[in-house]
Amino acid sequence: MLKRICGSAVVLFLAMSPSPAVYASQLLLPHLGGRDGGMSGAVVATPIDGPSILLFNPAGAARIQGTQASFGFETGNVSGRYINPATGYDQKSSESPFAPTLWFGTDALGEWHVGVGLYGAVGSTFNFAASPANGVPSRLLGENGILQVGFVAARELVPGLEVGVQVAPSFGQLKGKMPTPLGEVSFDMDGFGITGSVGALYSLDSRTTIGLAYRAPGVVFMSGDGKVGGASESVEMDLRTPQTIFLGLARQYSDKLLLSVQSAWTYYPDFEKGKYEFKNNPALNQPFIADARPTVRWTAGLEYAVREWAWLRAGVSYEPWMIEASALRPTLYDSSDFMLMLGLGVNLKPWQVDMQLGLGKGEDRVVTEADQTFFPGRYQLESGIGGGITATYSFGA
Repeated sequence: MLKRICGSAVVLFLAMSPSPAVYASQLLLPHLGGRDGGMSGAVVATPIDGPSILLFNPAGAARIQGTQASFGFETGNVSGRYINPATGYDQKSSESPFAPTLWFGTDALGEWHVGVGLYGAVGSTFNFAASPANGVPSRLLGENGILQVGFVAARELVPGLEVGVQVAPSFGQLKGKMPTPLGEVSFDMDGFGITGSVGALYSLDSRTTIGLAYRAPGVVFMSGDGKVGGASESVEMDLRTPQTIFLGLARQYSDKLLLSVQSAWTYYPDFEKGKYEFKNNPALNQPFIADARPTVRWTAGLEYAVREWAWLRAGVSYEPWMIEASALRPTLYDSSDFMLMLGLGVNLKPWQVDMQLGLGKGEDRVVTEADQTFFPGRYQLESGIGGGITATYSFGA
C-alpha cells in the first residue's frame, strides 16, 4: 500500500511541478531587446547592439565603435489551458514574463573590445485554480526566472574574421505548490550558476556575413525550503540549461535593405539532467523534464532604412515542440510556436531607440491515453501581443 501511495505521489508531483517555461521567451528567450526582437531574433550574423551580442553572438562586440550603454526590456502575455475530458478539469493560467537588459560596451582597450550586460527573464508564472470536484483540491502554482550577467570580450583576428567569448554567471529561482497523495507539496528554491558562449563573424564580401555561435550547457545550483503534508522539507536541484548552436547569414542587398536568415539547434534533453531532490521524501525525486527532444528554430528577418535615421524591421520564426507527449503535464508542457515580429529603430544622436511589437501563435497538443494514461487531454498555449524597447546612448564613435 505504501509503495502504491508513493508511486502515485511521484506521478502527481511530475504533473504539478513548476513549468520550465520554455515556450515563447521565458527561460530560453527567442529574442531580446528592440532591434533583434523586431527581426524575430535573426541577428547572429548581424549582432550590432548589446542585446544581440549577449543573447546570440559575442563576436559582435568586436564591431563596437566608441563606448555605448543601453537599457531595455520586453514583455508579453502567455496563457495556458489544460482540458481533461475524463475528469472534467478545465482551467486557464496566465503569465507575463519580463525580460530586462542592461549593457555597457567599449573599444577603449584597443584590439580587444569588451562589454558587460544583465539579461534574462523573470516573473514567469503558471497559476492554475483548484477544482476539488475534478480531483484538484488546491491550486497548482509554478514560478521561475533566470538572470545572467554576461562578461564579453571580442576582437578581429584577421581582416574579415571577428571572434568573441562570453562568461555569464547566473541566478535562478523556482517556486512551486501542488497537491499530492502525501499532502500539499510546496517549495521555494534559488541559487547561482554559470553558462557561457563563443561566436564568430566572417565577411564573405563587403555585403555578406556569416555568423556562428555556440551557447554551452549551463547549470544553476538551487536549494531551498519546502513543505510536504505540512512537515518541513529541504529541496535541492542542479538545474541544467540546454546547449544551442546558432548559424546565420546576413546580406546587405542595397544601402537600404538587409536580409538575414538563421537556424538555432537546441539540445533540450539537457533539461533531463536536472533533478528535484527531496531530503525526507525521496519518492518525490524526479527530473525537471522527463523526456525532451532536440529542435531547430528557423528565423528570417529584414531591416529597411526609410531614412538615414530610421529603420523598419520585420521577422518570422518557427520552432516545433520539444517535450514528448509521454512527459506532458498540466504545468509542464510546451507547444510548437510561430512568431511574427515588427520593429522600428530611430537614431537621435547620441541616442538610438529600438522598439518591437509581435504576436506568437501556438499549436494545440492533444494527448491520448495511448501516449500516457495519467494526463490525457488537450494542452493549449496562447500568446497575446508583446512588445519591448531598448535605448542606447553612444559616448563616441
